[in-house]
Amino acid sequence: MELTTPRTIYVKGELKGSQINETAHGDCQLYIDSSRVPDFNFTLYVMALNSTYTDAVKAAETAGEEFEGRNATEYLSLLNRQNGWRGQAQNIQKGWESVDAKGDVTLIGWDSDAYLNGVSLNFNGQSNIIIRNLRISPPRDCFPSPETYPSSWNARYDAISFVTTTNAWLDGNILEDGPEPVAPEPFLWGWLVDRYDGLFDVEDGSDNITFSHNIVANHHKSLLWGGGEKEGPRDIGKMKFTVFGNHFVNSMSRNPLVRFGTVYIANNVFSNYNNKAPLYNATAVQKRAEYAPDFQYNVGLYNMSSVLMSGNYFDQTGQFPDDESRIFTFSNLATPDNPATLCSPPDLSAEEIAAHPGLESLAAPASQFNGKDVNLTENVADKFSYYLTTKTDSVEGGLVQSCAKFGEQAMPRSFESGADVLTYVNDNAGQLGRNKP
Repeated sequence: MELTTPRTIYVKGELKGSQINETAHGDCQLYIDSSRVPDFNFTLYVMALNSTYTDAVKAAETAGEEFEGRNATEYLSLLNRQNGWRGQAQNIQKGWESVDAKGDVTLIGWDSDAYLNGVSLNFNGQSNIIIRNLRISPPRDCFPSPETYPSSWNARYDAISFVTTTNAWLDGNILEDGPEPVAPEPFLWGWLVDRYDGLFDVEDGSDNITFSHNIVANHHKSLLWGGGEKEGPRDIGKMKFTVFGNHFVNSMSRNPLVRFGTVYIANNVFSNYNNKAPLYNATAVQKRAEYAPDFQYNVGLYNMSSVLMSGNYFDQTGQFPDDESRIFTFSNLATPDNPATLCSPPDLSAEEIAAHPGLESLAAPASQFNGKDVNLTENVADKFSYYLTTKTDSVEGGLVQSCAKFGEQAMPRSFESGADVLTYVNDNAGQLGRNKP
């Protein structure tokens, strides 16, 4: 993967990122023992971040007392070192399970058994990349850092990461945590540890990326396309994606989340299980009590994003199968002079389509939700109205429904109906011979 000449690499069978040699595999304790900080302890690290706990240790030290059977002074010193030690232990895991890959590469799975298990592929400043017919699961981070109690964590590893990387085609892959959703682990003091980051994250001026016929499955935050506001100057005018024929299966959010980029999302299937009540009802957009749903949303329209959606199929089951309130979400839409944009050509009239030459082929079929046509233009307007009643990071005019900035974009084929899209994606997404997670 580190050669610089154009090449084709075939993957046969299962390759584990944690494999140390022919007989041994790495685990969290091995990574700690192999580091220069063998006294690091993940539990102590989390405990050291709790000021109430450390204040109690300090009080015992001041009083000249033991704390939980330990010398309080020595114990406090140990706690104070944990945060600095965490990164050193994490770097040992990174050395085994993360690959800094070069461009000018075609990476192909030999057959349906081709599996990169616990491997993170990182392309930084590269171009000309093809990844096909692979199953990839990201590493399970032994040493994530907590963000928001109880279950928001910053894990380190994506299955695939692009930074300032251009001209790429990902086709016919399966990106997943595993064959079943991986729930956050119950931990100390009510913490739920999430040890996974993204499946395919792209940022920092990457461009010209086609994402087709992939299965994205059993993950919490799958596709983050655009890293943050600070990257806006490098992303604007770049970050162009085509998303076609993919199957999102129990992908709880970010399918994708878009900042600054221009994304054509056509003829994909979004399958999820929704066991939470609608955020709002169809006749009165109103605030509901706050809660954290398992399934959060499909498409995130964030800062200055431009997203076209055409002919997608939403296949939702669960206790609330007909809830259409989670197709979209938003964040930081606070610049009406540079708004986020949604274009849904199937919702336009014939006269409106005629005013946008090049979009005729994307005007059909309509997107469908459980077999019924869904007007995404109306849906996104209702959801944004609801969002403005619950959040303060966005303003009226921060999102517009317009197709003015979208030009012609050819797709591999056309469809007569949403049912045709569903059949096609079920038959063609995933590895050859493996079309399920």
